[in-house]
Amino acid sequence: MSFSDPSGLIFLRILGATAAALLGALIALPGRTSHRLLCALVSFAAGGLLGVTLTHLLPETTHLIGFGPGIASIAAGLAAFYLIGRYVYALCPACNATQSEKGFFQLGILMMVAMGLHSLTDGLAIVAGAGLEGTASTGAELGLLIFIAVSYHKIPEGMALMTVLRGAGYRRPRALGITFLIEMATGLGALLGLLFLNLNPAQMGWLLGVVAGSFLYIVFFAILKEMWEHEKGPIFFYTGLGFVSIWLLEQVLSSLHFH
Repeated sequence: MSFSDPSGLIFLRILGATAAALLGALIALPGRTSHRLLCALVSFAAGGLLGVTLTHLLPETTHLIGFGPGIASIAAGLAAFYLIGRYVYALCPACNATQSEKGFFQLGILMMVAMGLHSLTDGLAIVAGAGLEGTASTGAELGLLIFIAVSYHKIPEGMALMTVLRGAGYRRPRALGITFLIEMATGLGALLGLLFLNLNPAQMGWLLGVVAGSFLYIVFFAILKEMWEHEKGPIFFYTGLGFVSIWLLEQVLSSLHFH
Protein backbone atom coordinates (compact mmCIF):
# COMPACT_ATOMS: atom_id res chain seq x y z
CA MET A 1 0.00 0.00 0.00
CA SER A 2 1.39 3.37 -0.96
CA PHE A 3 0.41 6.87 0.04
CA SER A 4 -1.89 7.99 -2.73
CA ASP A 5 -2.12 11.60 -1.54
CA PRO A 6 0.32 13.93 -3.33
CA SER A 7 3.12 15.08 -1.08
CA GLY A 8 2.16 18.67 -1.82
CA LEU A 9 -1.31 18.16 -0.32
CA ILE A 10 0.17 16.48 2.75
CA PHE A 11 2.50 19.45 3.13
CA LEU A 12 -0.45 21.85 3.00
CA ARG A 13 -2.26 19.87 5.69
CA ILE A 14 0.80 19.91 7.95
CA LEU A 15 1.14 23.62 7.32
CA GLY A 16 -2.54 24.11 8.13
CA ALA A 17 -2.33 22.15 11.39
CA THR A 18 0.77 24.10 12.46
CA ALA A 19 -0.95 27.36 11.52
CA ALA A 20 -3.91 26.38 13.72
CA ALA A 21 -1.55 26.00 16.69
CA LEU A 22 0.06 29.36 15.97
CA LEU A 23 -3.41 30.93 15.71
CA GLY A 24 -4.12 29.63 19.19
CA ALA A 25 -0.81 31.03 20.41
CA LEU A 26 -1.63 34.44 18.92
CA ILE A 27 -5.05 34.42 20.61
CA ALA A 28 -3.32 33.86 23.96
CA LEU A 29 -0.45 36.28 23.20
CA PRO A 30 -1.95 39.45 24.74
CA GLY A 31 -2.28 37.98 28.21
CA ARG A 32 -4.10 35.56 30.49
CA THR A 33 -6.30 33.08 28.61
CA SER A 34 -9.94 32.83 29.63
CA HIS A 35 -10.56 29.53 31.39
CA ARG A 36 -14.04 29.29 29.91
CA LEU A 37 -12.79 29.79 26.33
CA LEU A 38 -9.93 27.31 26.67
CA CYS A 39 -12.22 24.76 28.32
CA ALA A 40 -14.77 25.11 25.51
CA LEU A 41 -12.12 24.73 22.80
CA VAL A 42 -10.54 21.70 24.49
CA SER A 43 -13.95 20.03 24.79
CA PHE A 44 -14.88 20.83 21.19
CA ALA A 45 -11.55 19.47 19.95
CA ALA A 46 -11.95 16.33 22.06
CA GLY A 47 -15.37 15.77 20.49
CA GLY A 48 -13.87 16.07 17.02
CA LEU A 49 -11.11 13.60 17.81
CA LEU A 50 -13.64 11.21 19.34
CA GLY A 51 -15.83 11.45 16.24
CA VAL A 52 -12.99 10.56 13.87
CA THR A 53 -11.77 7.77 16.15
CA LEU A 54 -15.12 6.03 16.63
CA THR A 55 -16.47 6.42 13.10
CA HIS A 56 -13.26 5.95 11.12
CA LEU A 57 -10.03 5.00 12.89
CA LEU A 58 -11.43 2.20 15.05
CA PRO A 59 -13.46 0.46 12.30
CA GLU A 60 -10.68 0.95 9.75
CA THR A 61 -8.11 -0.55 12.12
CA THR A 62 -10.23 -3.63 12.83
CA HIS A 63 -11.02 -3.95 9.12
CA LEU A 64 -7.34 -4.04 8.22
CA ILE A 65 -5.98 -6.36 10.93
CA GLY A 66 -9.01 -7.94 12.60
CA PHE A 67 -10.92 -7.18 15.78
CA GLY A 68 -8.50 -8.69 18.32
CA PRO A 69 -5.26 -7.22 16.92
CA GLY A 70 -7.07 -3.95 16.24
CA ILE A 71 -8.16 -3.56 19.85
CA ALA A 72 -4.65 -4.57 20.96
CA SER A 73 -3.03 -1.87 18.79
CA ILE A 74 -5.44 0.78 20.10
CA ALA A 75 -4.79 -0.35 23.68
CA ALA A 76 -1.04 -0.20 23.04
CA GLY A 77 -1.27 3.39 21.81
CA LEU A 78 -3.50 4.39 24.72
CA ALA A 79 -1.22 2.72 27.26
CA ALA A 80 1.94 4.26 25.80
CA PHE A 81 0.53 7.77 25.92
CA TYR A 82 -0.92 7.24 29.38
CA LEU A 83 2.46 6.13 30.74
CA ILE A 84 4.24 9.08 29.16
CA GLY A 85 1.59 11.49 30.42
CA ARG A 86 1.65 9.90 33.87
CA TYR A 87 5.39 9.56 34.46
CA VAL A 88 7.02 12.09 32.10
CA TYR A 89 4.75 15.05 31.41
CA ALA A 90 1.14 15.56 30.37
CA LEU A 91 0.77 15.04 26.62
CA CYS A 92 -2.30 17.27 26.64
CA PRO A 93 -1.12 20.57 28.15
CA ALA A 94 -4.28 22.25 26.87
CA CYS A 95 -6.21 20.01 29.26
CA ASN A 96 -3.97 20.89 32.21
CA ALA A 97 -3.71 24.56 31.39
CA THR A 98 -7.43 25.05 31.92
CA GLN A 99 -6.68 24.94 35.64
CA SER A 100 -5.82 28.62 35.54
CA GLU A 101 -7.07 29.17 39.05
CA LYS A 102 -4.36 26.82 40.37
CA GLY A 103 -1.52 28.71 38.74
CA PHE A 104 0.55 28.20 35.60
CA PHE A 105 2.94 25.34 34.99
CA GLN A 106 6.60 26.18 34.83
CA LEU A 107 8.13 25.41 31.47
CA GLY A 108 10.74 22.62 31.52
CA ILE A 109 12.58 20.27 29.20
CA LEU A 110 10.17 17.43 29.98
CA MET A 111 7.21 19.48 28.80
CA MET A 112 8.91 20.37 25.53
CA VAL A 113 9.85 16.74 24.92
CA ALA A 114 6.32 15.55 25.66
CA MET A 115 4.73 18.20 23.46
CA GLY A 116 7.19 17.45 20.68
CA LEU A 117 6.17 13.79 20.86
CA HIS A 118 2.50 14.73 20.77
CA SER A 119 3.04 16.92 17.69
CA LEU A 120 5.08 14.13 16.11
CA THR A 121 2.08 11.83 16.48
CA ASP A 122 -0.20 14.46 14.93
CA GLY A 123 2.03 14.48 11.86
CA LEU A 124 1.98 10.68 11.66
CA ALA A 125 -1.81 10.71 11.96
CA ILE A 126 -2.20 13.16 9.08
CA VAL A 127 0.07 11.13 6.80
CA ALA A 128 -1.49 7.79 7.82
CA GLY A 129 -4.94 9.16 7.01
CA ALA A 130 -3.70 10.42 3.67
CA GLY A 131 -2.32 6.96 2.91
CA LEU A 132 -5.82 5.46 3.13
CA GLU A 133 -7.70 8.31 1.50
CA GLY A 134 -9.68 6.97 -1.41
CA THR A 135 -9.26 3.34 -0.31
CA ALA A 136 -10.49 3.35 3.30
CA SER A 137 -13.51 1.15 3.97
CA THR A 138 -15.01 3.88 6.17
CA GLY A 139 -14.95 6.53 3.45
CA ALA A 140 -12.72 8.38 1.03
CA GLU A 141 -12.56 11.46 3.29
CA LEU A 142 -10.62 9.79 6.12
CA GLY A 143 -7.43 11.79 5.57
CA LEU A 144 -9.23 15.12 5.43
CA LEU A 145 -11.30 14.38 8.52
CA ILE A 146 -8.18 13.42 10.51
CA PHE A 147 -6.55 16.67 9.42
CA ILE A 148 -9.59 18.69 10.52
CA ALA A 149 -9.81 16.90 13.88
CA VAL A 150 -6.10 17.44 14.53
CA SER A 151 -6.45 21.11 13.62
CA TYR A 152 -9.35 21.42 16.08
CA HIS A 153 -7.01 20.32 18.87
CA LYS A 154 -4.10 22.47 17.68
CA ILE A 155 -5.87 25.76 18.48
CA PRO A 156 -6.31 25.16 22.25
CA GLU A 157 -2.91 23.45 22.26
CA GLY A 158 -1.26 26.62 20.95
CA MET A 159 -3.20 28.71 23.45
CA ALA A 160 -2.08 26.46 26.30
CA LEU A 161 1.57 26.49 25.28
CA MET A 162 1.58 30.27 25.04
CA THR A 163 -0.18 30.56 28.40
CA VAL A 164 2.35 28.27 30.08
CA LEU A 165 5.34 30.05 28.52
CA ARG A 166 4.06 33.49 29.40
CA GLY A 167 3.27 32.32 32.93
CA ALA A 168 6.83 31.03 33.21
CA GLY A 169 8.14 34.52 32.51
CA TYR A 170 9.05 34.34 28.81
CA ARG A 171 8.59 37.49 26.75
CA ARG A 172 6.07 37.37 23.92
CA PRO A 173 8.47 37.00 20.95
CA ARG A 174 10.45 34.24 22.64
CA ALA A 175 7.31 32.44 23.81
CA LEU A 176 5.90 32.55 20.28
CA GLY A 177 9.19 31.29 18.85
CA ILE A 178 9.34 28.34 21.27
CA THR A 179 5.72 27.47 20.49
CA PHE A 180 6.52 27.49 16.78
CA LEU A 181 9.57 25.25 17.23
CA ILE A 182 7.61 22.73 19.30
CA GLU A 183 4.78 22.64 16.76
CA MET A 184 7.31 22.09 13.95
CA ALA A 185 7.52 18.53 15.27
CA THR A 186 4.23 17.97 13.44
CA GLY A 187 6.17 18.31 10.20
CA LEU A 188 8.84 15.95 11.49
CA GLY A 189 6.14 13.40 12.23
CA ALA A 190 4.89 13.75 8.68
CA LEU A 191 8.39 13.21 7.30
CA LEU A 192 8.72 10.11 9.45
CA GLY A 193 5.39 8.88 8.12
CA LEU A 194 6.50 9.45 4.53
CA LEU A 195 9.36 7.00 5.10
CA PHE A 196 6.72 4.25 5.23
CA LEU A 197 5.85 4.48 1.57
CA ASN A 198 5.11 0.78 1.13
CA LEU A 199 3.17 -0.20 4.22
CA ASN A 200 1.10 -3.32 3.79
CA PRO A 201 -2.48 -3.35 5.13
CA ALA A 202 -1.46 -5.05 8.40
CA GLN A 203 1.25 -2.48 9.11
CA MET A 204 -1.11 0.38 8.27
CA GLY A 205 -3.71 -1.14 10.58
CA TRP A 206 -1.30 -1.21 13.50
CA LEU A 207 -0.22 2.37 12.80
CA LEU A 208 -3.83 3.57 12.70
CA GLY A 209 -4.54 1.67 15.93
CA VAL A 210 -1.73 3.44 17.76
CA VAL A 211 -2.94 6.78 16.40
CA ALA A 212 -6.49 5.95 17.56
CA GLY A 213 -5.13 5.12 21.01
CA SER A 214 -3.32 8.46 21.19
CA PHE A 215 -6.54 10.27 20.25
CA LEU A 216 -8.52 8.38 22.88
CA TYR A 217 -5.95 9.33 25.52
CA ILE A 218 -6.45 13.00 24.68
CA VAL A 219 -10.23 12.65 24.60
CA PHE A 220 -10.62 10.88 27.92
CA PHE A 221 -7.91 12.86 29.67
CA ALA A 222 -9.45 16.15 28.53
CA ILE A 223 -13.14 15.37 28.95
CA LEU A 224 -13.09 13.31 32.13
CA LYS A 225 -10.64 15.58 33.90
CA GLU A 226 -12.62 18.71 33.04
CA MET A 227 -15.96 17.08 33.88
CA TRP A 228 -14.60 15.99 37.25
CA GLU A 229 -13.43 19.46 38.23
CA HIS A 230 -15.89 21.77 36.50
CA GLU A 231 -19.48 22.02 35.33
CA LYS A 232 -20.59 18.99 33.35
CA GLY A 233 -23.21 20.69 31.17
CA PRO A 234 -20.87 22.88 29.07
CA ILE A 235 -18.39 20.00 28.67
CA PHE A 236 -21.11 17.71 27.30
CA PHE A 237 -22.37 20.48 25.02
CA TYR A 238 -19.05 21.45 23.44
CA THR A 239 -17.86 17.84 23.18
CA GLY A 240 -21.10 16.89 21.46
CA LEU A 241 -20.75 19.91 19.18
CA GLY A 242 -17.28 18.79 18.13
CA PHE A 243 -18.49 15.24 17.51
CA VAL A 244 -21.47 16.42 15.44
CA SER A 245 -19.29 18.81 13.42
CA ILE A 246 -17.19 15.87 12.20
CA TRP A 247 -20.35 13.95 11.27
CA LEU A 248 -21.75 16.94 9.38
CA LEU A 249 -18.47 17.50 7.54
CA GLU A 250 -18.44 13.85 6.52
CA GLN A 251 -21.99 14.13 5.15
CA VAL A 252 -21.11 17.26 3.18
CA LEU A 253 -17.92 15.75 1.77
CA SER A 254 -19.70 12.53 0.85
CA SER A 255 -22.46 14.42 -0.95
CA LEU A 256 -19.86 16.38 -2.90
CA HIS A 257 -17.85 13.22 -3.64
CA PHE A 258 -14.80 15.05 -2.30
CA HIS A 259 -11.47 13.30 -2.95
